Amino acid sequence: MTKEYILKGLGHRNLNIMFGDFCYYNRHTLHERYTPLGIGIIAQYTKEQFGEDVQVSIYKSIDKFLDTAKEKAPDVIGLSVYYWNMALNKYVVNRIREMYGKNVLIVLGGPSIDNDINEQHKFLSKEFPQADAVIINEGEIGFQNIIEKLFDSRDSLFKAPIDGVHFLSNGEVIQGLAVGTNIDLSTVGSPYLSGLMDEFMNSDYQPLVQTSRFCPYTCAFCVSGKLRGKLRGYPIEQVAEELKYVSKKYADRPHHTMFIADENFGILKRDVEIAELIKKCNMDYGFPKKVFFYNDKRFKETSRKVIEILGEINQGGLVLSLQTENPETLKAINRRNVTDEEIDDAIKWASSLNISTSTELIFGMPHDTKDSFVSLLDRSVERGFDQVWCHNLFLMDGIELNRPDARDKFGIKTKYRQLGTNYGSHENTFLAEYEEVVTSCNSFTYEDFLEIRNLNFMYYTVFSLNFQRWFFHFIRRSGVKLSEFFLNFIKPDRNESWPDGYIKFIDDLKDTIEGELHDRSSDVIKKAEIIYKNNNNDVGDPSRINVNMGARLIYQEDKWVKEVFLHHLKKISSDILTDHDIKLANSLIDLALNERIDLKNVTDKEPMNFSYDIIEWRKIKFKIPLQDLKMRKAKNIKFLMDSDRLSQIDSFQKRFSESNDNDFYYAAVDFITPRSCLNHVLRYK
Repeated sequence: MTKEYILKGLGHRNLNIMFGDFCYYNRHTLHERYTPLGIGIIAQYTKEQFGEDVQVSIYKSIDKFLDTAKEKAPDVIGLSVYYWNMALNKYVVNRIREMYGKNVLIVLGGPSIDNDINEQHKFLSKEFPQADAVIINEGEIGFQNIIEKLFDSRDSLFKAPIDGVHFLSNGEVIQGLAVGTNIDLSTVGSPYLSGLMDEFMNSDYQPLVQTSRFCPYTCAFCVSGKLRGKLRGYPIEQVAEELKYVSKKYADRPHHTMFIADENFGILKRDVEIAELIKKCNMDYGFPKKVFFYNDKRFKETSRKVIEILGEINQGGLVLSLQTENPETLKAINRRNVTDEEIDDAIKWASSLNISTSTELIFGMPHDTKDSFVSLLDRSVERGFDQVWCHNLFLMDGIELNRPDARDKFGIKTKYRQLGTNYGSHENTFLAEYEEVVTSCNSFTYEDFLEIRNLNFMYYTVFSLNFQRWFFHFIRRSGVKLSEFFLNFIKPDRNESWPDGYIKFIDDLKDTIEGELHDRSSDVIKKAEIIYKNNNNDVGDPSRINVNMGARLIYQEDKWVKEVFLHHLKKISSDILTDHDIKLANSLIDLALNERIDLKNVTDKEPMNFSYDIIEWRKIKFKIPLQDLKMRKAKNIKFLMDSDRLSQIDSFQKRFSESNDNDFYYAAVDFITPRSCLNHVLRYK
């Protein structure tokens, strides 16, 4: 017999449940624009448990969600809360309350909801006072329990604790029994295979696939660190069918990358089999052309096999996210890194297979100092990582370092800044997201933070935007410390004579970085709204400083780049580089300038003569000094265009030809993918 829920004032019918995993929509590619897998799994599980007793629907757009809700009142809404969509969720919750009052049950879940009871009280009383309840840990069981209670009686729903659910009653948090941390994943169906996700499998969304749940590590700066549950995988048969289904759906779509949402893909022995399945999908369907995942932090043998199997379609290569190597910091954040020997062995192994290597480092954690972090940057480069990512710590809801006791213990001070391009207008209401950045603590000052933030910009521009990659790989392989070069570059001696353009750029960078920081979150939102209105209701450049200033450095500041770079290089490397090396560095700067495509005036470039095999050097990912690749006879390098590049550039020009220079080049860096299409093809004549 079909269960019926009597919703006071709205008659008799089956439950209409609307799920939301919201993101912003603007002209820039956003990191959260993926298929709504998390909430999709909850929706699928709910549908399987209650069958025809419930109607479920999933939304990424709050406009579509609210339009649908206006036409047909939901009985229950379930929302995924992340740090990048807090404002969107708050707006939806408040609008639903305005429309239907307490007649709609509002349930929240997701990684940004803390397990700590005090943080839950703050979340429910201050952040989301209009919400009815939150789901803790895995959401399937807790949400099922709410729906079952709802079928029994709406009036008695929050009169007693509900397993897996927390809510406020008389100003106190009522905590249900902790459940849903070890749910049998064989009972959790696939929203892909049921067709529930079909509407999102299009050019707007990149596919997420999850093969296992939970992380065995407990890092205090990460939302995954607060979860306590057994690491386990979905049934391998289901994973195989999902991979096939997704690959078939995306075979003729513009997206070419699949994102594996496991915390540590390669940690389980069966991940080797899954990697083989992904590779087979690539061969059978032409998708994924690329697959991105975070490998196991401990980098065991299975991780190596996974990386080796996926080979050329592995977008990330080997990722060893060290974050920090400070022993005091590691202890404070509940983290244990791999040993130096394991790191060196992993890099050596990857190099032997021509697999790229990268590491992510975070500044701003307890016991960090400016000097220790700069030393870590240098060690990471010296170890041979191909890419070094430098980040600033920000405090998310749901992490241990965000709690008052941790803030007090470590003397953590923060400021607020705009979160990427996450802002826009909905129903004539401006919404924006922000992040809370750690700008000082007991071990470093605000000035230290600003210096590292500038370094962050330089590492991003070089390693992510490939700015003057030939030059920087040359000096790093020649024994010059990148940190020393970058620090000199961002803090030039004002007693020396410099090009006016260079000094203006450095001053603008400093002002822009300081200008993005605010004491109050409300000031961030006000500034974002001004930018939005000044850009005709579109996202403005200042919202993404690294991209904006990086694009400017690459495309608009080339008049002084060679002079400034060579001056700094000579200053810090007199005991390392010969005059011949300096001349070679000069040629490499010219190479990068010629290699770069003039997006406003695509013309042929004159060949350049080289005595060193730079094409082979790039092929082996700059693993050795260029000086070791001297050729018997110098060769001319030709700068060519191919059809893919011409097509990308043509479509880009048509779209942005009317933009001013800043917007034009900003968009180029942001839109043209892969970024290699921004450069000519190099061939020996």
